[in-house]
Amino acid sequence: MESNHCLVGRVSVLVLCAAGLMAGSDALAEDGDFYDGKTITVYIGRGPGSGTDLALRTFIQHWREHIPGRPTMVVRNIPGGGGTRVWNFGYEIADGDGYSLLFSPFSGTAEILGLPGLRADFSEMPLIGGLKSPNMVYVRSEAVSTPEDLLTVQGLKYGGQSPAHHYDILGRMALDMLGVDYAYITGFPGANDVFNAVRRGEVDMQTAGLTLYRFSIEEPLVSTGQALALWHNPQVNRNGSVLPEPAAAGIPTFVEVYEQLKGEYPSGEMFEIYKWLQPTINTFGHAAFLPPDSPEDAVRILRESFVATTGDQAFRATEQQMFGVRMPLIEHTEGTRVIREMTNPPENVRELLERYAR
Repeated sequence: MESNHCLVGRVSVLVLCAAGLMAGSDALAEDGDFYDGKTITVYIGRGPGSGTDLALRTFIQHWREHIPGRPTMVVRNIPGGGGTRVWNFGYEIADGDGYSLLFSPFSGTAEILGLPGLRADFSEMPLIGGLKSPNMVYVRSEAVSTPEDLLTVQGLKYGGQSPAHHYDILGRMALDMLGVDYAYITGFPGANDVFNAVRRGEVDMQTAGLTLYRFSIEEPLVSTGQALALWHNPQVNRNGSVLPEPAAAGIPTFVEVYEQLKGEYPSGEMFEIYKWLQPTINTFGHAAFLPPDSPEDAVRILRESFVATTGDQAFRATEQQMFGVRMPLIEHTEGTRVIREMTNPPENVRELLERYAR
């Protein structure tokens, strides 16, 4: 026979469990109430139809399903300004009510250097989460038919979006480490515009996100022999070990190409800076922020649903089918740490970025 003490204990546990379930139900109801029947406007700092726009709209379609209350999500594009306009809008103009969201490529270089065009203070804007956008370099075959040609080619035209864009900086650093003779041609509104310039023969090469590469570049140019995939930018640990990007399968790393062409592992100050940049400015491909002073409930709900979306098998299947790559999650705590690190870079990193960003 059970003692009264045991019965009391079990009853207490049941009461606690029931209370916990009721509290959980209340929390879910409150979460659903926050966005139920509401509209979230998502601002993207790229033009409609661009590779970034397509990738983020794909994510947003699935994100809605994981937000309690399943709000309507409307996309507004704010291109221009080298990608800074959308962040300035979010910091200075957008309402901090939880219904305005910024989701766009993140400029680590602008953050490090405090470039004049960027007025947003990311320390005051809650980071919801990020997606890493692995990137690679390709070149027109008429200009470079084999990697070895890079050492003898003259006047190669490297097209880019902005001197402060991390894709452009990493591409130029790689070419400089290899000693390639090239001219940097900038000012294209977006990566898709650079790609079209490559197709027209106006420029010879580009650093592109793997989503754009797999979706728009690989089939018409590389698969037909009109272009050559040169390398992708991997993470290189402090001890020198190289971590290839799984999404870039079939494309060698920059370190492998350097060793192939130079007969040795890369070294020197610029390579040390290259290593520092990989987990910092090259970490964020796309980041989602709320405006300053947004409600804590909105921050929590959107962070949790962002993570849930990255684990959604339906989203990952769509992503793989459309782009052939997976954009890894950058959880908000890790992303916030990276942003803090970028605000206090080594002096030689700052000096090199200032030189490239002029």
